[in-house]
Amino acid sequence: MRTINNNPTTTAVIEPIRKSVFEMSAEELSERLRPTAEMLTQEAWDNNSYIVYFDEKLCPADDIMVHEYRDHKELVRVLGVDNIQVIKVL
Repeated sequence: MRTINNNPTTTAVIEPIRKSVFEMSAEELSERLRPTAEMLTQEAWDNNSYIVYFDEKLCPADDIMVHEYRDHKELVRVLGVDNIQVIKVL
């Protein structure tokens, strides 16, 4: 996207700096995604729902995930669609 500088004394074209996500460091990508992740997390919690993620430190197998609610986290085993087993409240 190109924009024209609104300063009447110049007609300089300002090019926004864009970097492909594939060129970003892990830290840059994390910062770029942070606002969206925070918004989606808040939206889930506002709807009394949860977010699901895999944490290598807590999840020893591929079928174990973390369900994070507004006020607590649960370590769960996924047994199938809509079928989980709570292993531990974290």
